Order: sequence, then C-alpha cells, then structure tokens
Amino acid sequence: MASTAFLKSLQKGQILKAKVEEVTSPTSALCNFQGELLLIANQTGKSLQVGDPITLQVISVNPLQFEIFNSRKFERVI
Repeated sequence: MASTAFLKSLQKGQILKAKVEEVTSPTSALCNFQGELLLIANQTGKSLQVGDPITLQVISVNPLQFEIFNSRKFERVI
C-alpha cells in the first residue's frame, strides 16, 4: 500500500498518473501511482479495466479525494 511519505506529499490541485492494477468491485479499484498502491472508490459510473491508465487530480488531502482529470465525478480513497 501507499507509504506515509507518499500520502503526505500529495497537495491539492496536484495531477497524478496511475494504472489500474486490480478491479476489486464495480465501484473500487487498486491503482498504482509509480509503485505506490491506493484503493480508490470509483463513483464515475464508468467501468475500469486492469491496465487502464488514469489521470487523477487531488481535490482534497483531508480526507484524500481525487477527481478524474477533466471529469465531474470524484474518486475517493478508502
């Protein structure tokens, strides 16, 4: 899972690229951020597939929340 240093380094507005490593349910996926793994909730209504590249923007650091870049739906870390 993601290291404390990685989580503390995230800043609001930051844009990150990740790859879907595992789809754990229709509404959650394990994503790889250059070796740092985070389980995210997918609230977009779009299905994610293993290997899909995604670009996320940090919209909040406490609680940690992402938005798919150029999307209106939020991705929330669980």
